[in-house]
Amino acid sequence: MNINLFRTYIRVVETQNLSRTADEFGLSQPAITKQIQALEDLYGVLLLERSGRRLKTTEAGEVLYNCAREIVRAVDKTEKEMANLADINKGSLVLGASNIPGEYILPRLIKDFKDSYPHISIAMDIADTDKILSKVVEREIDIGIVGGWVSNRKIEGFKWLEDELVALVPKGHRLAASDSVSLQALAGERWIFREKGSGTRKATEDLLAMHGIRREDINVYMEAGSTEAVLASVESGMGIAIMSSWTIKRIDPHRKLKGIKISDSGASRFFYVVFPRQKARRKSVESFLDFVQKYEI
Repeated sequence: MNINLFRTYIRVVETQNLSRTADEFGLSQPAITKQIQALEDLYGVLLLERSGRRLKTTEAGEVLYNCAREIVRAVDKTEKEMANLADINKGSLVLGASNIPGEYILPRLIKDFKDSYPHISIAMDIADTDKILSKVVEREIDIGIVGGWVSNRKIEGFKWLEDELVALVPKGHRLAASDSVSLQALAGERWIFREKGSGTRKATEDLLAMHGIRREDINVYMEAGSTEAVLASVESGMGIAIMSSWTIKRIDPHRKLKGIKISDSGASRFFYVVFPRQKARRKSVESFLDFVQKYEI
């Protein structure tokens, strides 16, 4: 039995409203309805019925409400008692990260975290910023580290690490010997963009717009679905790109690529640490958040 079905049912009975319960739980109304239907299917009885604009319990629904409250109280007490007995170093953690932090920053950080908390098991999902944010909203992951921020009442977080944006050109390019380059000097080039939903793409578009360069004014020669695909495309001579300085720092020196500082203002963005908005978190999650805030890159 999924204890969350009981928690949802209790709130629906107490609010007499599916929409309000959905807002409180950070879920959609159809998701709440589906959970109630799952309970009705499980027990083979009707639990709720409409009375005007409100929901009322049937006789069976009232019985289940009282039983569910006792079950949830017992489970909560058990979890609290066991948590007090558990070693803070134990637990699990599901992380999500956009490509740049996931591939270039977090591996070392996670290794150092595991040195301090060896018994916390960690799983990490790498996807574009939009997908990671969506998974945080749906509580599929505990913590996300992404290259862009979005205002959403279902999540909270903090600005973490500044990232310089750098122009990437193939070696042998007319600008490859330059120490810095302006966006206007790059505007006439063929461009390689990351796919829609990427934090790097949004940062690039925001930077260009800041300096009066519209996306439709440049030649976007190709959109690439990964950091490595962008590197390979630029290296082959297809075009130029704007990339994270973290990517540039870790390029194999034997590759025919050159990173160039952008002379225009605003050529940077931040990585953000985001997590579901909730009243309480597991100790493993709190430990990781505390570790990240104190970590020196």
